[in-house]
Amino acid sequence: MKFTIRALAAMTATGLTLTACGTSSAAASQKPKHKASLSSYSVKSTWSSVGPTPHFSAVDSKLHKVFVSNLAAGTLTVLNSKTGSKITSIKIGGVLHTVMVNPKTNRVYVTDIQGGYLDVVNAKTDSVITRIKVGAHLHGLALAPSLHQAYVTDISTNKVYIVNTKTNAVVTPSGITVGYNPWGVAANPKAHEIYVANTGMNLFPKSVNAAGDNVSVVNVKTMKVVKTITVGPHPWNLLFDSKNNNLYVGVSGANKIAVINSNKVIGTISVGKSPHGLALDKKENALFVNNSSSNTVSIINTTNSSVVKTVPVGTQPQGISVNQKNGFAYAVNQASQSVSVLAP
Repeated sequence: MKFTIRALAAMTATGLTLTACGTSSAAASQKPKHKASLSSYSVKSTWSSVGPTPHFSAVDSKLHKVFVSNLAAGTLTVLNSKTGSKITSIKIGGVLHTVMVNPKTNRVYVTDIQGGYLDVVNAKTDSVITRIKVGAHLHGLALAPSLHQAYVTDISTNKVYIVNTKTNAVVTPSGITVGYNPWGVAANPKAHEIYVANTGMNLFPKSVNAAGDNVSVVNVKTMKVVKTITVGPHPWNLLFDSKNNNLYVGVSGANKIAVINSNKVIGTISVGKSPHGLALDKKENALFVNNSSSNTVSIINTTNSSVVKTVPVGTQPQGISVNQKNGFAYAVNQASQSVSVLAP
């Protein structure tokens, strides 16, 4: 299927703007600073050697690397997490989207929207191990290392797939049917559940469905949807916090984070416009939210579900990741082609 990157980069509907979804300009001290107040966070560095159309990021704190997907270029840029200097650029191909790291196995996983591949990269050698053909247009990604599984969503076929990360085999060749145009996915390994954000926004072809307002709960043992939770218009990404058993859902059409516990919405948190990427600092009980249309990051205290601070970053922030060793957050600014490093 032929398509343009512009179709991935911008989409307007119901008042929403949908963005497909190193030399540092200011040196930042990379010393661990956990236990600092969340209100003290600010942008300490802006890294520019991040490759064209940077989209999502993932951190391997042991190897001191940040992996940034380059949406239009089909490359994965590898940065030094301490300095922001570019280590290398890995040519994979396709249109690369979500990135996740399993530090225990030194594997990086990347979804390819164009080819329907789940790409596997060796984090130590920065080389491609394999490209797993999964579906049509893969978007979201979550890992469950304890179950040796990866979960990927297909935005055009309304399905989620399970991949065995030991064998690199697709466990569900036909996929599991969920809601309309699923984007993000999160895993709760202890409950053997995954949560899929059905955004109702397709890119192949470009369309918007008002029924995209919910989260599907899937039992990965039975491979069936066990519940559908309404959260609001066009949820994009979501994240499960095993510490408090809360599921956080970025509801892009409402500019809110929906908080779900025991498969019920227990509250909402107002953030900036079009919340997109989410990342969690487990030690600090902090949730970082990229507001892609506000060009900000909301920092939420997960102990009381309050926004502690809103930090201006670059243009169109998409994915964000957290270094669990020092609490630094890396917000990827697609339009300004940079990474904002947030630290206390």
